Amino acid sequence: MPPLKCKILISLLKYMDDDAMFKMPTIDFSAKSLLTLSQLGFFAVFTYWGSKGAESNIDYFFPVLMAGSGLALFLSVPNSRRGVTIGVPALMVVMGLATGENEMMFWAVFMLLMLGPIAYIPAMATGDLTLGLDDETRIKRLGIVWVVMALFLLVMMSANVEMAMDGKWTDEDFDGSRYDMSIDSTQQTIAQGALGLSIAGILVFLVTAVMGKELGPLRPWHGGAMAAGAMLIGQYLWLVADGGKAFDFVEIPFILTIVGLLALPTCIAYERSSDSSEGE
Repeated sequence: MPPLKCKILISLLKYMDDDAMFKMPTIDFSAKSLLTLSQLGFFAVFTYWGSKGAESNIDYFFPVLMAGSGLALFLSVPNSRRGVTIGVPALMVVMGLATGENEMMFWAVFMLLMLGPIAYIPAMATGDLTLGLDDETRIKRLGIVWVVMALFLLVMMSANVEMAMDGKWTDEDFDGSRYDMSIDSTQQTIAQGALGLSIAGILVFLVTAVMGKELGPLRPWHGGAMAAGAMLIGQYLWLVADGGKAFDFVEIPFILTIVGLLALPTCIAYERSSDSSEGE
């Protein structure tokens, strides 16, 4: 092919790549890739759970929304993070008003608090240039958003607090089924340890990452690992508790996604930041 045509073809391909509506991520099982897969897995699990109890067309609104959100983030569709964070709750409010379901308003707020951190944390941790943030600002904001996500997952997405305090709690499935669940005294003691570990992990991260203070040999990723380990213990106790629903294999990828979203950002962002500081 003549040199001029080669240059034109290369320029055209570069233009198409820069203006592409999506970008296929590289999956190489690095920490960055695993974090991306954790984010996608979170939405995939909610898509599955939401579709299980669907009986009419309107019931598929939520799973379709979750599937579209997960794919948009995974493929780096322009403005997907903002769309997921604001757009999903807004659509839920509209659907609630249209169908007269006032509960939808509560779930819209729930989704705002849950999806916002999950949508932004992987990009913040990996330094995505589309955020338009310098490294110092990005790292500071990541710390705050991670703490919000960790507290939300601890309180709203697990029963760690109820396990540790009472040893029993009530769970409600997507189809409206309610389960009165409980654990024995030995398991409750384990749950208390897990609750303490999660609080300690969040505090370690808060002091070392957000406040920038020295805490002996502890570093931000230690806090992330502690919080992730506590969630892992809590989810295991959930699976073995009495009175729960039949075991669903999808619980396993859900646990892995939660662990990944808690642990991996603290390793990727703060260890890289630490290495850069030492190099300077």
